Amino acid sequence: RPPWFRRAELRRAFFGTMPPKAKTVPPKDPKEAEAKKEAEAKKKVEPKAKPKATEEKKRKADEAAEEPAPKEVKVVPPQVEEFEEEQDDVPDKKPKIKTEVTFHGSDLTLNAIPCMGNKVLMALNEGGMQYLIAGARANVGLKGGRYMFEVKITEMYHPAEASQSRQNVRGFIRIGFSTSGSSLILGESEESVWFDNNGLFSAGKTKAPKTFTKLNKDQGVAIILNLDEKSPHANTVSIFRDGVRACKPRKLPENLIGKPLFPHVSYRHASLMVNFGKPMTKLPFTCRSVSEATAAHAFVTPAPSGKYEMLMPVAFPDEGTFDWLDSFLEANPKYTELSDRKMMEWAVASGLTRPKLGLNASNDKPNYQYGVHSLDDNSLMKVVQSIPSIQPRNFVVMEVKSNLVAEERAQILKRFPGYKKVAHVVMGEPKKAYKLRVHQQILKQKQQKSDSTWRMKKAQQEQKKRILEQQKLMAEKKKEMEEKKKAEAEAKKAEEAKKAKEAKEAKEGEEGEAAEATEEPAEEKEADAEKEEEPKAEETKAEEPAKMEEEDLGDEPPQVELTEEEEKQNFIKGSIPDVSPAVLTKAFASFTVPEKSEGFDEINYEWQEAAESKEYLRKWVLETKLTTRIEDLQPSNDFKEKYSAWQKTFAELQTKQKAWKSAGKKDGVKEGGAVDIFSVEDINDIGGGEPLYSHFEAEDWAMLQLRYEFFLLQDSFVKDVNDEDRTAIPEAHLAFYYQKYFKKGINTKQFSLSDVPELLKLIKDTVAIDEETKMFTKVLEDAESLDILVKCTEESRKERQRRIDAGDETVRLKFLSHNPAPAPVPAAVPPAPAAVGLQKGKGKAMGKGKPMKGMMGKW
Repeated sequence: RPPWFRRAELRRAFFGTMPPKAKTVPPKDPKEAEAKKEAEAKKKVEPKAKPKATEEKKRKADEAAEEPAPKEVKVVPPQVEEFEEEQDDVPDKKPKIKTEVTFHGSDLTLNAIPCMGNKVLMALNEGGMQYLIAGARANVGLKGGRYMFEVKITEMYHPAEASQSRQNVRGFIRIGFSTSGSSLILGESEESVWFDNNGLFSAGKTKAPKTFTKLNKDQGVAIILNLDEKSPHANTVSIFRDGVRACKPRKLPENLIGKPLFPHVSYRHASLMVNFGKPMTKLPFTCRSVSEATAAHAFVTPAPSGKYEMLMPVAFPDEGTFDWLDSFLEANPKYTELSDRKMMEWAVASGLTRPKLGLNASNDKPNYQYGVHSLDDNSLMKVVQSIPSIQPRNFVVMEVKSNLVAEERAQILKRFPGYKKVAHVVMGEPKKAYKLRVHQQILKQKQQKSDSTWRMKKAQQEQKKRILEQQKLMAEKKKEMEEKKKAEAEAKKAEEAKKAKEAKEAKEGEEGEAAEATEEPAEEKEADAEKEEEPKAEETKAEEPAKMEEEDLGDEPPQVELTEEEEKQNFIKGSIPDVSPAVLTKAFASFTVPEKSEGFDEINYEWQEAAESKEYLRKWVLETKLTTRIEDLQPSNDFKEKYSAWQKTFAELQTKQKAWKSAGKKDGVKEGGAVDIFSVEDINDIGGGEPLYSHFEAEDWAMLQLRYEFFLLQDSFVKDVNDEDRTAIPEAHLAFYYQKYFKKGINTKQFSLSDVPELLKLIKDTVAIDEETKMFTKVLEDAESLDILVKCTEESRKERQRRIDAGDETVRLKFLSHNPAPAPVPAAVPPAPAAVGLQKGKGKAMGKGKPMKGMMGKW
């Protein structure tokens, strides 16, 4: 249809068909005008007649003729599967449970707040808690019969900050059942079934298509769990809204059948009213509530005692810290972990995007960068620290670094008044059970890697097979084409030979004999052509792809085993450290084993006894000192004064050498003369005013500079650190501390060398690296007087020159000067005469200066 027709159609659809306006043409005769006025006056007096049905039908017919006939749309009613509805409950005289159905603290997330006698569930809305999913699981599980509980949405809200965030933090409600010990967030575990307010049903992490219409505020929602084996709907879960079934019963997954299932709700940006008692909504049949369950059909979680524990693991970073905690929580699910790691896992389970790892990321203190202000400013952990006083339960405080420092342990203990404070020291060689757990994890990771490699090789092998098959098929097609061409060529030659033979037979006498004579070379040509075609056929066969020898991978991936080194491994080190190197460097020297005097009621040693654990800690700290850099080390004033004085003295020595050279040689000692260098009393005058360093070249001055800098580095490091356990610099950290003190890097390329140890061999008379300990040490004990460094440099120069004179070119230094000769300056070019009328401006462009004469200044 043309656009104008479509626009007219839309106007008719919105505004209807408007009758055309009547055109009023003034009559030419005044008598006709008067007659018309009288007729209009009579119409006003007479009552208006109703439009006739025939006119209405005619108008509608005209409109139908103008508009195209709409297509008929068949409305298919929704297909509702018929099923037999539930029957009324039969009175049961068996004893019922006496325990009140409620929520225990260990079955609540940290932001879930039950109030009004545990009948209303609300959530914390401060410090980023409003963006985390709240969860609550009842204390009574069902393992038989048919029972229900009710939920009503009393409030739904959306925080203002959430609209400005990039994260998906919409509000929702999930209602269902789960097993004991599973995740408190419905949908994060396979051991749960639930409905949500958007009409979805999910079994574990698998979501089904939309099952019913959306649940709204103030609607009574009833969830029925049918575990009655006699019922036609056994092992199903159903949902009712305001007493009306929302969907047909949904089957429970196989992994939940036979397990006690506990009523469970999860929510965000909402408040709920939960009823486990007498039903408030009338259903099509009678059904007992969870609180009316019989003892045979219920599993009651024991109520916690009035005394709660605060457990503090004390373990070394990257030595089974979090692995031990995970194994402890698996065996003791009633403990709630308080740690930054747990908060991040909770945020990711709530739908927030996992932040990217930063430079200083660690398991102990991960990065909070979600794009939500109340989460990124670390407000979440501040709120978590206040929760123990609001929701008492058994807690595990997992702060790797803080749990090892006595001052920080004291601050943590203050947050748990009234709790039993227990420290678990996890140090030393692990027990067999833990080693077995670690070896199983290593074997599992190794098997997964092997399976992945096997699948990749298998796929590559299958791909090669397909390529070979395609090549073989192409070779066969090529061969068929060549055979076809060959047959066509032979047929053509035979036809030409036949025609030639017939033409020759038609000739007389001598021409016939000549034709017979020419037949013999033709036959010879045919034989030659056949001989030429034979190698072509052989070439075609040679072009066929050769069969490659394939590795027999089998139908199943191979089973891997642990090596001897892996069997000796006691811990698993991940890609992310437990404590960042910068934090560890500052704190590890303060690590101690907890004592009861700090405020602990009990201290348990998990792997080794107290004395062995303390000894292990002492050795660990000592080893860490030798392998950890001191990031916050700053050069002392003593170092700065000595280095400043050295730079002044160094310049004076060079000045004296230049002065002596410019004056020419006097009565000093000749080059190569017999002089005992280390017995010289004055390095500035060894005779006749000649300095000991008179023959120093650029490389010798550079060597003297290196000797003093490395000697001063080692001497100042020991004094500035002031630690009896740190008396030398590790080889691996030498470049770091050199940069820290001298604000420049070690330039090995100046001497055409590749690494620092080779450079230090040039000054081995002053400093060196111990081959056994790999520590940087001084050879000279005292170099306060700079004379000894000058003497060492002169001795090294003479020995090097003596060997060069003897023909040993290997000792010649490949020194690269920092100050090469400057490039020649080109001859001055006379400036070009300035253009008339052009004045110089501040910029390069003409528009930045004053305008030329004769111009208006506008471009």
